[in-house]
Amino acid sequence: MSEKADISGRGLGIGAAIVLGGILASLGAAAFIGARVEAPATGPSRGEPPAIAGPRLQTAPEPDIRAYTREKRARLEGYGRVDETHQHIPIERAMRILAKERER
Repeated sequence: MSEKADISGRGLGIGAAIVLGGILASLGAAAFIGARVEAPATGPSRGEPPAIAGPRLQTAPEPDIRAYTREKRARLEGYGRVDETHQHIPIERAMRILAKERER
C-alpha cells in the first residue's frame, strides 16, 4: 500500500505562482512609478555630480623646498623656546648629553 504525500505538487505550484506573481507585480509597480514621477534634486549639488578640480601645482617648487629645508635645519641646529617651561636645543648637543648619560 502506498503512502499519501504530505505536500501536493499542485499546491506547491500554486504557491510558487503566487510568489512569482507578487514579485512581478511589485517590479512592475516600481517601474511604473519610476517612469511617471521625477525625483526632486536635493542637496547643494542639485542632483549633479560634484565638479572635482585638478591638482594645484606649484609654480616654483625649488624655492619652496629650499625655504622649508632652511627652516627645519635652523630648528635642528638652533636654540628656541617651545613653551613657558620648555626649550629646544641643537640636535648635536642633545645627542652628546644623551651619550654622557648612558656612560654613567
